[in-house]
Amino acid sequence: MTRASRPKRPIPAGAWFTLTLLVLGTPIAARAEPDIKLGPLDGVTIGAAETPEEPTSDDWDWTLEATLGAGVAAVPLYQGSDEYTAQPLPLVDVTYGPFFAKVGEGIGLNVIDTPMVTAGASVTWMQGYDEDDTPAGIDGLDSAMGARLFVTGRYKGAVATLAATQAVTDTDRGLLVDAKLAYPIHPIERLTIIPSLGATWADERYMDGYFGVNGSEAAASGLGRYEPSAGFKDIDFRLGASYRVTDSIGLIGMVGVTQLVGEAADSPLVEQRTLPFALVGLTYTF
Repeated sequence: MTRASRPKRPIPAGAWFTLTLLVLGTPIAARAEPDIKLGPLDGVTIGAAETPEEPTSDDWDWTLEATLGAGVAAVPLYQGSDEYTAQPLPLVDVTYGPFFAKVGEGIGLNVIDTPMVTAGASVTWMQGYDEDDTPAGIDGLDSAMGARLFVTGRYKGAVATLAATQAVTDTDRGLLVDAKLAYPIHPIERLTIIPSLGATWADERYMDGYFGVNGSEAAASGLGRYEPSAGFKDIDFRLGASYRVTDSIGLIGMVGVTQLVGEAADSPLVEQRTLPFALVGLTYTF
């Protein structure tokens, strides 16, 4: 199914980045547990990195922990755009027992949380884009709520995460499966540096919605009609860093590049296959 049969609700250009961070990127986690993709906050941590103690079913830490902040990022207008925008964004990391609300993870629940493995589920936001940000004649794309399942494993300092996000309020947004490998480094006590590599696979509905061109769009835009199939859509490298100025105040930064691949890269909507991005931010832990 192409976008021609879908209702359109144009999304403000700036919202694409802010909401994508809340659902597809990695968390800004106090325990330096980077999740997978696709938001530019992969690998960035808030607060001190610490080793989690293994909980039992009745031994969760029910202390409310919250880190809030703000930042600004330089990101493309949409996946494949050669135009960039400076986007303000909120930074959120709140936990209460097994429950969490985090940038990059959404709002959810850790079912398993041990020093070796964390697994759970969350509700996330699969962001569309504003038709004003795309080539002339290309329709906007609706956003959708997504259900996300994830598992993270840790071994000898390395952190690997696998997650799947399925649209539930608009199934035409499709399914994303992300994988990421990171290795947190602590050169000094207050500084954490996290290099990471990741890849994303998307089903046919996602690929068609984000990278396809239907007949009416082809006629209006002059671009060729395009119906991509399921497959890997991108790989990425990110280098995140966080520095604790005090026990409460932290600075974060990240640079990275996403490379569109396969049929996503071949889409006539894609003006640039290699997409660098960067962000800086300031946080406060209560």
